[in-house]
Amino acid sequence: MKNLSILILLYLSIQIFVCKNETFDKNQRILRELAESQDTCLYVLLDAGSSSTKVRVYKSVCRRTSQIPQLEALVPKDENGKDKYDDKIKAADGKNALTAVDLDETPYTNYFSLAFKIVNDIKTFYSLNTKPFLFLRATAGLRQLGTEQEREQILDLVRKVFRKSNYFHFLDDSWVKIITGEEEGLFLWLSVNYAYQKIKHQNTQQFDASDSIAVIDIGGASAQTAFYSTHNNKLLDLPEKTRIQIYSNTVLGYGNDRIIASVLDKADFASCFQKSSENITKNIKNSDKTDVNVAGNYNFVKCTNIMLELLNITGCTYQDDGSVKDCSGSSKLKKLTGMKNIVGASSVYFAKDELYTALNIKGDKFKVSEFRDRAKQYCSLDFTAQNLVNNKFAFTSCIQMMWVSTLLIDGLGLLNDEVIALKRYEAYNIDWSIGSLIYDINTMQCDYLDMNECTDKISIKDTNNASEAEQIKDFTNSLIINSFFSLAILLISNLLI
Repeated sequence: MKNLSILILLYLSIQIFVCKNETFDKNQRILRELAESQDTCLYVLLDAGSSSTKVRVYKSVCRRTSQIPQLEALVPKDENGKDKYDDKIKAADGKNALTAVDLDETPYTNYFSLAFKIVNDIKTFYSLNTKPFLFLRATAGLRQLGTEQEREQILDLVRKVFRKSNYFHFLDDSWVKIITGEEEGLFLWLSVNYAYQKIKHQNTQQFDASDSIAVIDIGGASAQTAFYSTHNNKLLDLPEKTRIQIYSNTVLGYGNDRIIASVLDKADFASCFQKSSENITKNIKNSDKTDVNVAGNYNFVKCTNIMLELLNITGCTYQDDGSVKDCSGSSKLKKLTGMKNIVGASSVYFAKDELYTALNIKGDKFKVSEFRDRAKQYCSLDFTAQNLVNNKFAFTSCIQMMWVSTLLIDGLGLLNDEVIALKRYEAYNIDWSIGSLIYDINTMQCDYLDMNECTDKISIKDTNNASEAEQIKDFTNSLIINSFFSLAILLISNLLI
C-alpha cells in the first residue's frame, strides 16, 4: 500500500510538471509568434478601485527583448476634443465597483462585457485588429475586503471570465491580482516619471533620480506618496543596471471616501460642509455604513481639528485667532517638504479642478497655502441647488478640498510648496496603470521570451524585509517550475529508498 501511494504521488507530480510546462510552452509560443508576426501589440489594464473599474488601453511595438516598453495611450477624442468613450465601467444597476457585483459568473460576465465594449470601440476607432493582452489590478477597495478567502473568490471569478473571452490574450492567473498600497504608489511614481520622459524606454542610465517627480495620490479608500529618497523602503531596478531608491508609503483610510465616512463619526462633522440657505441636506454613510443626515455648518477651525485627529496629530490644534497655520511638525508621515517637482493625482486633481472652476481660476499648478485660502473661500459660499446641477458630487466638494489641504499641509509639510494637479499629461492618464504595465510587460518578456538569459528585468525589492542575498535572487517562471519538480522527485526517491 505504501509503495502504491508513492507511485500515485510520483504520477501526480509528473502530471503537474507536464501540465505547467505545457502551459508555459504554449504561452511562450504565442508570445514569440506575436513578436515575429506583428509590429503592434495592444495592452488592456483594468484598474479595479474602491468606487469603479477604470479601463486603460495602450499600444506598443512588439518586442522580444526585456526593455522598458514604448507605450502609447489610446484615448479617442470627439469633434470637440473631449473623450469619445467612457474610461470606466458604468453599470446600469449602479454597481460600478468590482466589490459590489454579485458573486456569480453571470453578473461578472455582464460587468466585464461593459469594459470589453469600451476596448472594442477604441480598437474600431483606431482600426486595430490586434488581440490585446488583458490585465486586472485591484487596489484598496479589494485590499480592505473581508478575508483572504473572500478576496480570492472575487479574483477567481474574474479569471474565469477572462479565460473564456476569445478577444484577449489572458495567459497567466497572476495577470489578475491585488497590488499593495506601496506598489500602487511606486507604480504611480513610475507612471508620472515615464509620462514626463524622466524615464525613457531606452538609455535609462542617463536617468537623474534627483530630478525625478514626487507623487501624491488620494484615492477613494487610501492615500499614497512616493518619491526618490536615500531613506528608502523600495529599490527599483530598471534596465541597464539602473537602481533607484524610492520611498513609497500608503495609508488605508486616508482616501477621500473613507475620510468623509470617518468625519461623520465625529460630533462636529457639519463643520466640514457648506451652509445652505435653501436648507439642502444629504444622507451620507458613516464608517458603520449608517446613514447620517448632513446639514452643513462650515467652520474651518473645527473641521481642520477633526482632520488632525484622523491624521493622528496630537499636541497641535488650530485656533480661532488664526495663530496656527501648520501642524506638520507633529505629523508622523514622511514629509515631502522642499521637493522640486510634485504631482498630485485623483482627489488632489478633482478638488483643485472643482475649486478653480468655481472661482474661475486657470492653471494646473498651485501653491498649497493659497489652495487652503481658496478652499476656505469656497466652503464659506452658500450651497444651493444650482451647485448640484453643475456637479452632482458638489455636496462633498468642500470636505474634499479641506482634506486635500490638511493632508498636504499638516500631514506632508507642504505649506509653502507647489503642487501640479493633473488628470492627464499629454495622452497619459495620471494614475499607476502605466507603471504597472511597464513592470508587467517587462516581466512577461523576461519570463517567456528572454528565458534565463534575461538581464534587463525590472524588479522591485523591499529594503525592509529582504536580505541582500534575497534582493539579488530573481527566478523566472521556468526555473521555479523545474526547481519544484526536482524537489518533488528528490523527496519521492528518498521515500523509495
